[in-house]
Amino acid sequence: MRLIKTKLHSPIPYFLLAVLAGLVPVLNNKYQAAFFPALSPGVIEILSVFAGIAASALGFARLWVKLVQRDGARGLVRGAAEGRILSGPQTPNEVVNAGRIVSRLVRNADEDLREINPDFTLSSLDRLEHYLPELMMEIQSEEDARIRLGVVGIYLGETLCRCFGWQWFFRADPSMNQFSYTASVIRLGGRELDPFAWASDLLTGKHRLSDLLKEIK
Repeated sequence: MRLIKTKLHSPIPYFLLAVLAGLVPVLNNKYQAAFFPALSPGVIEILSVFAGIAASALGFARLWVKLVQRDGARGLVRGAAEGRILSGPQTPNEVVNAGRIVSRLVRNADEDLREINPDFTLSSLDRLEHYLPELMMEIQSEEDARIRLGVVGIYLGETLCRCFGWQWFFRADPSMNQFSYTASVIRLGGRELDPFAWASDLLTGKHRLSDLLKEIK
C-alpha cells in the first residue's frame, strides 16, 4: 500500500517573503535608480510594511495549522497504539493471516517507505527517524494513524530481526480487523519487544531511536 500524502504548505516561504519585504526599502534607498525610481521612498516603505505584515500573518497562520495538526496526529497515533488489546482467543487462521500481512508489508517497504531507501539496515533507521515528521503530517484520521503505525512498526521489527537476530511472533487482535497484525511482537532469548509500541513512541516523540537501540543491546 502506497502512503497517500496530504502535505500542508510550509510557512517558511511566507516568512522569507516578510524578510524580503523588510529589505526592499533599505535596498531602494541605496539603489533607488535600480528599484523604484518613479516612487518616493515613503510609499515604498508603506507598501513594504503592509506586504511584510500580510506575509507574516499567512506564515503564522500556516504554522498554527501545522502545530494543531501535529498535536492531533500524536493523539491519533497514541490511540491506535493503546487500542491494540487482545479481545479474545485467537484462531490459528487469524495468527497465520497476521503473519501473511506482516510478510506482505515487509515486501511493500520499497514502495511504502521509498523516501528513506528502505534496506533494513541500522543506517536506514536513522533515515526513518528523520522522515517521521513528514509521516505525522499525513495523519488526518484514525485509519491514517493505524496505517502509519503499522508501516513504521513493521519496518522497525523487521530491521531488528535482520540486524540483531530477533524473530517475529505473530499474534492477532480480531477486533482490529485488517490491522490485527499490530498485536504481533518480536522475541529473542526469552525477551519480548513490541515494535508497534516503539513505533508509537517514535512517531509521537516520546522516545528516540537511540533509546530503542540501547534497550535491545
